Amino acid sequence: MGKRNRASRRLWHQTPYDGVPGVYAAIQRFLYQFEGPAQLGDRNEPPYVPPADPKCPVCSRSLRLHHFDRGGPGKPTRMKCPPPEPRGDGDGEPIP
Repeated sequence: MGKRNRASRRLWHQTPYDGVPGVYAAIQRFLYQFEGPAQLGDRNEPPYVPPADPKCPVCSRSLRLHHFDRGGPGKPTRMKCPPPEPRGDGDGEPIP
């Protein structure tokens, strides 16, 4: 008797787990057929460049003027907007 050629076990598509031994790889091979690769977006998209001076979504002023209270583990982070600038007509009296 000669050697028996075993075909590689492949379900429908090639996966990164083909040829990897083990139960975990077999499960991943099976799930990859339905899930596919990660949805990361367009490969040709340029990387995100953050703005030089970001604006607050609440008051539209620079975030450098704001104070952030880090609550610590399990507590929320709070952002405090700076007090509004007084509006006036130039003589020091605020406009109602």
